Amino acid sequence: MAEYIPGMNPAIIKWARERSGYSLEEAAAVIKKGVATLSDWESGGSAPTYVQLEKLADKYRRPVAIFFFPEPPEEPDIAGNLAMRSSDTPPLSARMHILLRQAYARQISLMELNLGVNPVRKKIFRALQAQPDDVASELARKTRAYLDVSVETQLEWRNTKVALENWRDIIEEKGTFVFKESFQDDSVDGFCLAHEEFPVIYLNNSRPAVRQIFSLFHELAHLLLGENGITRGDFSRGGDIEDFCNQFAAEFLVPSLDLDTRLTFPIYNDDAIETLANRYKVSRPVILLKLVNSGILAQDDYVQRTEEWAAAYERRKEKEPGTKTSGGGSYYNTRAAYLGYRFLELAFSKYRQGQCSIEQLAEHLDVKVEDLPELENWTF
Repeated sequence: MAEYIPGMNPAIIKWARERSGYSLEEAAAVIKKGVATLSDWESGGSAPTYVQLEKLADKYRRPVAIFFFPEPPEEPDIAGNLAMRSSDTPPLSARMHILLRQAYARQISLMELNLGVNPVRKKIFRALQAQPDDVASELARKTRAYLDVSVETQLEWRNTKVALENWRDIIEEKGTFVFKESFQDDSVDGFCLAHEEFPVIYLNNSRPAVRQIFSLFHELAHLLLGENGITRGDFSRGGDIEDFCNQFAAEFLVPSLDLDTRLTFPIYNDDAIETLANRYKVSRPVILLKLVNSGILAQDDYVQRTEEWAAAYERRKEKEPGTKTSGGGSYYNTRAAYLGYRFLELAFSKYRQGQCSIEQLAEHLDVKVEDLPELENWTF
């Protein structure tokens, strides 16, 4: 007969569920129990068995020991703060709650591995601190100059995947780590967590490379403003801060002065827009937004074409179910791509220098100890 373990804190069972983004109904379905049963556990009317507690811990991504704490541990409610700023959008999924906690853990890893100090001399988030009432286009111009990447260099990159990796490397050179994950949620393209030493950006690797490139610079704008951010839905709509970040990203990737020299098309149909998008290694909506802002096309054109493109994209997805957009078929290749060379090199070098144990290394990289040798082979 299953034994019920005494000493569990029902308040933490509820706290862990809420911090994981599950409603009572969703969590009960996940653990295959009735809502009344889970509600009873959370109120202290009854208790789960140890096996049931392990299932809860696994779904909420928490250690089992946490459910025996007298009080919930102190940690920032990042998802809650972001949701408060986006009250007109759907709540974040449980997966996104987990990724936000993961990003916070990565910041702690960076602090521990670097003894609390970002070793990069030129830190973009320090050099280009911005305010919401700044001119987004001017900040974009300063940022391109700071990163020292000309438009000509950008146009020479072979394709969007190369462009994405180049932009990622360039931004990491200036003190901001960029991670990737499969968000399993197409409504979110990326997010960032600000920090005085180690701000991080997360990109949804399930999205096309052009979307990831735009998200990368949208989130960079949030970091230059000194705040957490998240990219959700249609980037033509949002509050003042979201509009600022969108304008920054569009102007950075497609500088207006350069674009003006290339607007030689007799008509701006889909082919012309795609030609410009391929040239700058950006998405068609970015070019469309620039054309609307320059007065060449109307806002109605933007709405109509983006709706048509979105519908066409959904039709393609239905015809190609299960299509994967990343990973190369290898777990180690995927983990290396998600973590990035700089973070992997940092963690493995600290381990080789005896500054962290193999168990700590596995925790920093969020992999099993037995997977470390093969992951190191893929990295180096």
